[in-house]
Amino acid sequence: MMASDDKKREELLKFLDQEVFSPILQALPEDYKSEDLIRKLHNVKKRTESEKRQFHQFQTAEEVKKTYLSALDFRNARKIDHELDELKLPSLPKVKDEFLELCEKLRV
Repeated sequence: MMASDDKKREELLKFLDQEVFSPILQALPEDYKSEDLIRKLHNVKKRTESEKRQFHQFQTAEEVKKTYLSALDFRNARKIDHELDELKLPSLPKVKDEFLELCEKLRV
């Protein structure tokens, strides 16, 4: 039985929350030694909160998927992804394969 669009949307958002947004938002400044990294953490947390809010405003699974894919294009070599790498935190590009597999499984 195919999941309703609401369920599909919830599954995609749950995946992004667990794999990307929550690990970033729950990262602690005490885990970083330098002021530079702590400042970067603060910056990526602010951007991540905004990005998470944006994704959660979408009404359909298709909108979530489309925005995810366009975010990857837009983010290509973006400063935030470099900072997330420095902070050893996940980013949207790092979960692309798993996200697309979930979309396929949900038939989005």
